[in-house]
Amino acid sequence: MSGDTVIARDAETIVVQVERPGGVVMVESTETVVLKEDPASSVVLLEDDSQVVISPHPEMQIVLASGQQGPPGPPGIPGPAGGQVLQRTAGQDTSALVVVYEDLFSAVWPADPDVETDVLALLGVTVSAAQGGQPINVQRLGVIDDASWSFVPGRRVFLAGQGRLTQEPPQAGYDVLIGTAVSPTRLLLNIQDPIELE
Repeated sequence: MSGDTVIARDAETIVVQVERPGGVVMVESTETVVLKEDPASSVVLLEDDSQVVISPHPEMQIVLASGQQGPPGPPGIPGPAGGQVLQRTAGQDTSALVVVYEDLFSAVWPADPDVETDVLALLGVTVSAAQGGQPINVQRLGVIDDASWSFVPGRRVFLAGQGRLTQEPPQAGYDVLIGTAVSPTRLLLNIQDPIELE
């Protein structure tokens, strides 16, 4: 069967061979239509239980003239917001703006400046909240803004207990520089290697 317009109805399977270069197959529907490729590189249009299988051609185009948008897919890993953002799994219920370290299973936990294994595996600062076992976003570079902060601009920001941020230099444990406050509500991340304090 050859032609420009194919409508799949009633669980039928219609095979269309596009014979001319630059052929266009129009699939018109008021129902949800999903476009995908099968292992043989032919194009399959699914409409409920119906299928339209179109034989491959190097210059073939598929045009969906009308259709209903399908459900949204799962959220992808966020792109950088002026820095590097990674997605990991929260090891426990964790809020945003917490300094975390990563374990061997790619789970993250609030870091403690008195624990050597925490500071040596430091990953970054959470920019989302998550329950234990759920995805959480962690930023490593760039700037983070939060209206609840009241930093002194120009001063450094350090790791404090339970992954908190502080501008008070540590007196014991490890000195872990997280970055610098460029305004009362903006942190420029600049995570440095920990320095052990005596």
